[in-house]
Amino acid sequence: MNQQLDSQACFVCGKANPHGLKLDFYVEDNRVTTTFQPTAEHQGWPGFVHGGIIATVLDETIGRAGFLVDAWTMTGRLEVRYRQPAPIDQPLTFIGTIVRDRGRALELEGFAQLPDGTVVAEGRGVYMRVSEELRQKLEAQIDAGY
Repeated sequence: MNQQLDSQACFVCGKANPHGLKLDFYVEDNRVTTTFQPTAEHQGWPGFVHGGIIATVLDETIGRAGFLVDAWTMTGRLEVRYRQPAPIDQPLTFIGTIVRDRGRALELEGFAQLPDGTVVAEGRGVYMRVSEELRQKLEAQIDAGY
């Protein structure tokens, strides 16, 4: 299992973002994984994770699947299907994979599940490769600690 890089200011993975989730992402079996332990501050309805938080972590996890083919991407389109409410007292595992590499665009998908394997949400989207110029700029910012 290899840990992926992160941007220090990112809401989802940034360790320097005081309001962020500070998640670590790993490559395992040609897919990207992370675990998120929601707390009361992440809830929508009492006792359940807000769907926007689930979509945010799902988007990040799915988008990071692009790194599997050395692609730096940004979300072009994301569709999320919620299967059931996710309680705040259980960790969620998120998994992202590549469906198809279309050149400039990647079709990626993923899901979030409870410890017992119950899927609470699924996502699928099109993620666009960033230009080489933007990639170099982003890499320099990460190298500088942003």
